[in-house]
Amino acid sequence: MNKVFIPIAIVVSGLIIAGAIYLTNKQQAANNAPADNNIELSISPVDSTDHIRGNPDAEIVIVEYSDYECPFCKGFHGTMNRILEEYGTTGKVAWVYRHFPLTQIHPDAQPSAEASECVAKLGGNDKFWEYSDNIIAGTPDSLSDENLLAEATKIGINGDEFKACIESGYGKTEVAKDVKDGSEIAKVDKQFGTPYNILISKGGVQTPIRGNQPYATVKQTIDTILAGSETQ
Repeated sequence: MNKVFIPIAIVVSGLIIAGAIYLTNKQQAANNAPADNNIELSISPVDSTDHIRGNPDAEIVIVEYSDYECPFCKGFHGTMNRILEEYGTTGKVAWVYRHFPLTQIHPDAQPSAEASECVAKLGGNDKFWEYSDNIIAGTPDSLSDENLLAEATKIGINGDEFKACIESGYGKTEVAKDVKDGSEIAKVDKQFGTPYNILISKGGVQTPIRGNQPYATVKQTIDTILAGSETQ
């Protein structure tokens, strides 16, 4: 055996593990860090190309940057569905999903994000959300290539068209747009990590929510913003 190869392999493995620990700790820090909301974030405006759940003209639009393989994101996804059940039906809150796969530690995050974009292209906005709910609920097992295809066909997406879309690179291009947007935010907010949310009021005021915050925290933030808008 090559005596030089073994130390190099150990060093490379150590760097990979260190990187994974750093990113995981960054996510955990975002969950627990005190809020610093005195920052102005550069975020691409929400438009018809976004994945929107709820009324696009809502009093508050919550833009989430997320990763399908991230366990914190899975927890927050349930919180956001609960928020939409309470505030979405009255048109007060809408939810926008943008991708930010942490490819260094989540190997299935990028392929699943690309798959969801192909579902959106072939089936529209409602199918995107149905697909996202389904694969997030079953993570991590649901993110295999076989299951991504199976889940797409289960909700009515043509399997051949789905595979052709994946191979075309369409999903990769769409995901890259979200990643670029999230990366610009990360330059300003050093606590950026998935899930990362920006609550945007109709007046344009931005309120970040970092990490997998509990339902009560998100609800309190929403109620505070809504109360403020009513007194203006």
